[in-house]
Amino acid sequence: MSSSSDQRSDVRIAARHRSGGPAVPGSAHPHASLPRLDDEVRVWLSSEFVDPVEYFRFDRQVAIYEAARWPLGLTPGRNSEERVAMAGMSDGNFDWHVRCALHLPFRYSGLRFGPPQRRDRADLWIRHVGHWNGDPSRLAEILTGLARLPHGRIPGRNYRALYALTPFAIIGQTWCEADDRAPAFMIDTTIAFFYTFETLIQECLIREALEAGARATDVLALFEHRYSRIDGQPNLLVNDPSTLKLARYGNAAIDWDSLRATRQDAKRGKTSPGWIGRADREFLFDSRLQTHLMVAIAAACHGLCHFTTGQISSPLVQTLEGPPTIDALAPHWLGHVTGGYDHAAACADLLESLAKLYEKDLSSDLRGMPIPPWRSPSDPVEDSIASTRPHLWGRTFDGAFDAYRWKLFDAALDDASVRRWAREASDWVEHGWPAAVPPDRAR
Repeated sequence: MSSSSDQRSDVRIAARHRSGGPAVPGSAHPHASLPRLDDEVRVWLSSEFVDPVEYFRFDRQVAIYEAARWPLGLTPGRNSEERVAMAGMSDGNFDWHVRCALHLPFRYSGLRFGPPQRRDRADLWIRHVGHWNGDPSRLAEILTGLARLPHGRIPGRNYRALYALTPFAIIGQTWCEADDRAPAFMIDTTIAFFYTFETLIQECLIREALEAGARATDVLALFEHRYSRIDGQPNLLVNDPSTLKLARYGNAAIDWDSLRATRQDAKRGKTSPGWIGRADREFLFDSRLQTHLMVAIAAACHGLCHFTTGQISSPLVQTLEGPPTIDALAPHWLGHVTGGYDHAAACADLLESLAKLYEKDLSSDLRGMPIPPWRSPSDPVEDSIASTRPHLWGRTFDGAFDAYRWKLFDAALDDASVRRWAREASDWVEHGWPAAVPPDRAR
């Protein structure tokens, strides 16, 4: 651990809130150094989708567990029987998503990611929010714990809070500014992550609307903050997605029933109509989720204050002095769909700037993309990050991790479009870009 970590352990962490709300940011010290995360980042996870048994119920809503949380890399139980019995203590699917999403920030920053001894010793808390239907009071509740400042203060120190928006994430980060003789250091970072299967559906419907000539401002006004369905088995969606406001723009080829499943579908498996489309749609959902989460983690690893000073700029990251309002979410969260920027190029630039910030060598290459040379994991948790693979099993190892370049937002909801996207993504990982496409265009 660095000396800044030793300093931080002497400070009791709690919250300084405005009327019970999110933390009030302090004024910037004109000569303070800009903090980065320590070499070792202790990660805590939580998810409102916990019990896997609930994913397979057709007769009721998916259960929501508000308080379920666990350290990164947790393996509950001492043997297979105990692990099965304790499976409901953590969200195995989200744990897998986090390890996949951590792979590129882990490689580009060179930071070590591991578990804390307990929650209050964590540097990074990644929270999967899955219970929100646009209620402003619920958003206020989520934001309340997003940026935590310390109880006691070291004399002469200034404690600051900053917020940021990335696609389907809100980040709260706090740090301590010292003086000209001492470095600034991070206190706490929290990522509230909102991507669920309803979001995938609306991303695809927005694409359809824009191709049909709708204006982006009109389409964004129809986006609904509805988060209740999660991966693992998104084909078991029980709510009717055709009731979404954006469904009016849906492709005529969409079979809304193919987004759902019945008891008979589950029994017939691969022989049931639409099964391949549903499986490929799950592949698309997982790839988008992991990419959005990767962006949020990479932004947090930069240190949000680096974006406010102009040292780092990215269309993926919007910093805020105070917590965001509900009206500010959709315009930024959906910029990758509405054409506000080149999503793949923005992801690549964000990762390159992360490597430069942490002074990592970019002499290696990943299909035309500079990438730091591989380093061996130092412990079992890092090994799990390095060895956890996304969906393209058996394909090019590194190529399967840069899903942000797989034309993620070209696919529509209908089965034919999703199946075509899955074939092209698999072919790209297997064979790379066509020779006629220059590497800079491939990004």
